[in-house]
Amino acid sequence: MKVAVILTLTLTIVSAKVPSIKLNTGYEMPQIGLGTWQATGDPVKQAVKDALKIGYRHIDTAWIYKNEKEVGEAIHEQIGAGILKREDLFITTKVWPKDAKTAKKSLETVHHSLQQLNVTYLDLVLVHRPADNYTEVYKGLEEAVGQKLVRSIGISNFNKAQIDSLKKTWKMKPAVNQIEIHPTLNQDDTVNHCNDLGIAVTGYSPLGTGKLIKDPTLAAIGKKHNKSAAQVALRWQIERHLITIPKSVTKKYIQEDFEIFDFTLTKDEVKTIHDMHA
Repeated sequence: MKVAVILTLTLTIVSAKVPSIKLNTGYEMPQIGLGTWQATGDPVKQAVKDALKIGYRHIDTAWIYKNEKEVGEAIHEQIGAGILKREDLFITTKVWPKDAKTAKKSLETVHHSLQQLNVTYLDLVLVHRPADNYTEVYKGLEEAVGQKLVRSIGISNFNKAQIDSLKKTWKMKPAVNQIEIHPTLNQDDTVNHCNDLGIAVTGYSPLGTGKLIKDPTLAAIGKKHNKSAAQVALRWQIERHLITIPKSVTKKYIQEDFEIFDFTLTKDEVKTIHDMHA
């Protein structure tokens, strides 16, 4: 097994339970967030409200998800209820290159997201995928930082070659690369490359889109810690110093996913999980 080289990142505690990773922009990003892919309307609104009440301080959305309005409503309702302040929260969204073909259109999409979420700034905006025009989209995000609309920018679904291609034109290094990561897809090559460049990594679909919640290897490890297979899979990402964004609209599972900071995996357990890579 080739074990991923761990990027030396400053970890701090953003609440009693949740550590964060210090990005190359100097901002703190909580290591766990609520993913909202394929969740819309009232279910996603309630999920965000539940997550914030439970203690999540990182919400991940995207223009293409068509749920920014509901996510924003949930955030402001919980701010109004005194659950948190805007400055306590890390909001990530993404620009879809197919619908933002130029730097100007990319910047317009950022403005649209700000309006939908009803906030004055975004903590992180990503180029959602490496379409042919991703350098132009990224230029728009750099301009958004210059206009103080966005604190950090990054990329999503980029591999090593695509990162190196973008490197030729970027003026600002990406703070984050968000890619699919779970025990059967450890993404060592891309994670190592990002570590070498000082780019933090967020792993989406950390439970393999639900396929790993009853995995016997993860369940056996979880039994030793009185934890579920899902909690073990998420904890594995935390042990790798990655950011993870499990998605659920069910309060029980949102709560369960959050309860991963009261145990640690042994080196042997981490290796066993790592070796599940297909």
